[in-house]
Amino acid sequence: MPVVPSYQTRLPQKVIPRCVTVGRFDGRSDTLACAAPAGRIMLLGPGAGAGAKSGGSSSRVLRPEPVAAAGAADVMLLNMGQAVTALAAGRLGEPATSPMQDLLLVGSAGSCLAYDVLNNADAFFRDAPDGVSAIVVGRLGRQSGVGQLALVGGNCSLTGYDRSGNDVFWSVTGDNVSSLSLCDFLGSGGNELLVGSEDYEIRVFQDDEIVQEITETEVVSCLCAIQGPMFAYGLANGTVGVYERSTRLWRIKSKNTPVAVFAFDLDSDGVPELITGWSNGKIDARNCRTGEVVFKDQFPSSVAGIVAADFRKDGTKLLTIVRSFDPVPTHLRATLLETTGVDSASSVHSLMQTRQNLQLELHNYEENAKAQLQQQRQQTRTAAPAAAEKLAGSSGGGGGISGLSGAASDTASAIPANTQVQTSLSVDLAHKPAPCVCLRVATTNSTAIRAVIVFAEGIFDGESHVTHPPASRLGASLDIPLYPSKCASVDLHLKCLVGPRGAAQFHVFETTRSLPRFAVFAPVAPEAAAQPAGFVRFRLQERLQRVAMWINANFLLAQEVDGNGGPLDCRFVIGTDNMELAGELVTALAGYLGLEDLASEAEFPGLADSLKSLVDRISEFEAQRQRLSGDMADSSNLVRGLVVRAEDARLLGDFVNLKKAYKDLRDLNRDLASSYSMRAANQQALSESLKALNQIIQRAGRLRAGRFKTQAVNDCRAAVKASNLGALHKIIRSGSA
Repeated sequence: MPVVPSYQTRLPQKVIPRCVTVGRFDGRSDTLACAAPAGRIMLLGPGAGAGAKSGGSSSRVLRPEPVAAAGAADVMLLNMGQAVTALAAGRLGEPATSPMQDLLLVGSAGSCLAYDVLNNADAFFRDAPDGVSAIVVGRLGRQSGVGQLALVGGNCSLTGYDRSGNDVFWSVTGDNVSSLSLCDFLGSGGNELLVGSEDYEIRVFQDDEIVQEITETEVVSCLCAIQGPMFAYGLANGTVGVYERSTRLWRIKSKNTPVAVFAFDLDSDGVPELITGWSNGKIDARNCRTGEVVFKDQFPSSVAGIVAADFRKDGTKLLTIVRSFDPVPTHLRATLLETTGVDSASSVHSLMQTRQNLQLELHNYEENAKAQLQQQRQQTRTAAPAAAEKLAGSSGGGGGISGLSGAASDTASAIPANTQVQTSLSVDLAHKPAPCVCLRVATTNSTAIRAVIVFAEGIFDGESHVTHPPASRLGASLDIPLYPSKCASVDLHLKCLVGPRGAAQFHVFETTRSLPRFAVFAPVAPEAAAQPAGFVRFRLQERLQRVAMWINANFLLAQEVDGNGGPLDCRFVIGTDNMELAGELVTALAGYLGLEDLASEAEFPGLADSLKSLVDRISEFEAQRQRLSGDMADSSNLVRGLVVRAEDARLLGDFVNLKKAYKDLRDLNRDLASSYSMRAANQQALSESLKALNQIIQRAGRLRAGRFKTQAVNDCRAAVKASNLGALHKIIRSGSA
């Protein structure tokens, strides 16, 4: 599919990756917004300068600065004064009652701003102690009466703001939010919130309830809704793939990092393609269901973002590629692409390439067969004289002929037709240097296993592992130690090289084995382990057989649990001092049994002390931050006075006072730099404490299911806002205030 540039322009500054968006800030025309270093935002389009031309700024944060880019259209620069970490655009509220123009949502390390470009004013400005790392605008699930929200992801937290800046939605995640997207995941006609985080998880929120969790192998750096329940994702290790609900359709991996994924219908067939922009400047378009590449191109610099915009004002949105920088110094290029139809020459070239690859593969097979036949003939000629001599000197010639046939077959690569490869999993607590999950690969006869290649996500570095014992230790079985780092179900894809001992060629057997979610745990005798002081307990009404099936499916047991018995109506207790593990067990059990609502009680040693320490530290850091901010504001006022005094002394020729003023400025500047370093360290410590507190709230929610989980999270947030430590501890223990 050939694609050619339709429009190109230059921007005056470098673009921050993933901080690119398009909005109709005047209500009519598309305007490109890109974040630049030093807290600046570039606006390119007809609606960029409408507010600045209408009069002075009403914004307390952004200051317009018209700048003309060399050889390009005019660009409006907005100066925020602090580094931009996230950028989005959209209308907030109900479409029938809200203004027609989009708002520009700007996130930084400590605030979230909604800026009205048309009127050059702030719609709202909110402090964000958890920071802002991702923003998406849209309607969330069953949130009625509030319309579209600005959904903000930060340090283990999610917040939804309406047009007035009220936080009408709040929830927690397991780690820092790295990407957000809205998608009809459940197929109900409403949007669910997809949240990618730094703990390698993709969580799906229906309102404030998690309905699905998908574990990946790296930080989820980008998410994109495609069509219906389909969505694409990109990981920090170079992986890009597509899910349809919880089923992965395909994935690919590159040595480069995906910067942006975007769904766009390149060929106008009604089905969008997945457009991926990479850190090395490559752009490719793939079929969303198969992953087949339908178009690719290479730019000389890294891609910063991908959007769709109608810059030509003809009603047709074109694919817009924004590059981070350009080989021309201090410039970058925004390119719009359009398709030109079917490229028959490209199709013929692709078919010829496929034919050439198949011919090369056939030639390799023929050469291997010839080499094997020549080797067998050479071995037969070498063994024939010795066999004839032995046959002539022996009255029982049958043994000689039998020995010759055995010698020839030993060196061949053939194996018995009934050869199979079998696998088994077990927990080896005595393994050195550390206990492991032992994967045993064995053949059903005396053939040897020369090597085993294991492909698994999240277990090995690079997602693959090769085991090839020395020739002296070849056997019919091979043990491979596995060290899973997380409690997650993983499919192990194995390729085993099997053949006779001493063979030069081997048969490849492919098999798949599923590693249970809690495979790292092994049953021990009650007297061999100390009784944990922590626990979570809940009432369970379920058939005993289903509970036994869950245990057998999620743990590695030497003997399966017998599920014979009638209905189970009892108090189910999970004993562990690890709150995170308890939450994972409860979540897995509730999901397997299909429990929509589950209330529980919990107790964990040291939790009250940890909460008190965290709350005290957060209060101390917040007080210190306010004090440092006040001191820096006072110092800034002194700087202004000293600059005026120095300028007066210069005009009057009073060089003594001029020197003194500049000396005071130097000392004051040193104090400001020191205060800034202290404030940055304070902010980092505050963020880490808030993250730890949010993680405790998230784990407390995972001890329940359904509405009890939602209630626990909301009550915990209310207790934190009220600084009610006793209520917070009670909620975590019982699930409600």
